[in-house]
Amino acid sequence: MPLRSSGQTTAPALSASLATERAGALTLHWLFPKTDGPSVPLPPATDESFIGRDDECAQSLSGQDVSRRHAVIRKQGPHSVLVDLSSRNGTWVNGRAIQSVLLSTGDVVRIGGWVGVVTNVSGPLGTLAPGIYGGQSLREALGPAERAAPSDLPIILEGETGTGKEAVSRAIHGWSGRSGPFVAVNCAALPEALAEAELFGYRRGAFTGAERANPGYFRAAQGGTLLLDEVCELPLPLQAKLLRVLEQREVQPLGEPKAYPLDVRVLAAAQGNLAEEVTRGRFRADLFARLDGLTLQLPALRARRAEVPYLFTRLLIEASGARPPAVEASLVERLCLYDWPFNVRELSLLVKRLLVLHGTEATLKLKHLPARLLEVKGAPGAERDPSIPGAGSEAPGAELEPPDLAALLEALRSCQGNVARAAQLVGISRQRAYRMMQGQPEVDLDAIRGAASEP
Repeated sequence: MPLRSSGQTTAPALSASLATERAGALTLHWLFPKTDGPSVPLPPATDESFIGRDDECAQSLSGQDVSRRHAVIRKQGPHSVLVDLSSRNGTWVNGRAIQSVLLSTGDVVRIGGWVGVVTNVSGPLGTLAPGIYGGQSLREALGPAERAAPSDLPIILEGETGTGKEAVSRAIHGWSGRSGPFVAVNCAALPEALAEAELFGYRRGAFTGAERANPGYFRAAQGGTLLLDEVCELPLPLQAKLLRVLEQREVQPLGEPKAYPLDVRVLAAAQGNLAEEVTRGRFRADLFARLDGLTLQLPALRARRAEVPYLFTRLLIEASGARPPAVEASLVERLCLYDWPFNVRELSLLVKRLLVLHGTEATLKLKHLPARLLEVKGAPGAERDPSIPGAGSEAPGAELEPPDLAALLEALRSCQGNVARAAQLVGISRQRAYRMMQGQPEVDLDAIRGAASEP
């Protein structure tokens, strides 16, 4: 299916967007092949919301691989059940063909060439800052940083590897309006014996091998922003000296007789929780207190599942020089199901790999993905509650584990005693429903139907 770049909304003012966008009820968003595809609230406004190629469907999806009436979302109290309507190509949830399934947060739905994600986060997807793309969850994480950027408030950025801590730091520097440079230093890569000299500088001849003077990272960032990445990797004695530099706002290079005043905005980044590192004794409490003006938690990519199709599309368009190949829907579906342990960095590298190895082909296909991405390790959504009708999923030709009687009874009440429809909602055959009801005095179909007909 052709890859489209629509829906790449630019969102330059994060704080203004936050005032109007908030997390809401569950919604099924169709995010591929268009990131601004149709969506429906869950549960739907009406008892049934049809999905298909027919223009009269509540969610009209184009493509010959979509049946005219492909599937339906049925209201089940506060829940929503997705039911396949004997479609030609099937309905897929979390990588498995289903007949009937309760929809939960994080579920990935594929119908024909369309991929959608069930989410409780609304708002546009777009460019949040140069090199940073995402939606509301990331926008909310960055909102406080944008507001704090013009001040000299120190900021800690915490997040897993690949979540974009350096990119966010560059954005903060851009928002700050500071005229000096942005300088990033990986504290974990500094040799312990030279870390002090590299950070604070040294004069020529200050130690063996110092053949020329070095201003150090702090003075190199004068008037600008210094990012101390992996700051918890600094040795404890050096942390004490770093605290003094931050408190005095001046630095004395090794071998120099005097200190130099500093005008540097300091940002600190860590993969783990710095407060926990203090508890473990790996990070000084007084240094943490000096750095902790504002702490940002950058969300992992697996927590932003609904943004994966957009990010993949955006990266693919950029890496291909705006001439991307078409992409198979099942490939995008699998990207949404993957856990992304190395986050956006891993996704970006995957895009480059696909283009290098398969960029000359007309379509990128599921089989082109690395083996580790081809494994589906269970549903990404919330744990299914077997007491809720429709909580299971069913592949064509296979029966679900039977629900308990209470689930069937709830389904019968919601369907006004219609056994066939109640059985479909809980994902079993009508015959099995009758077998479950046989000899059960609490199941009185006449009473259920009578209650439904009362005004």
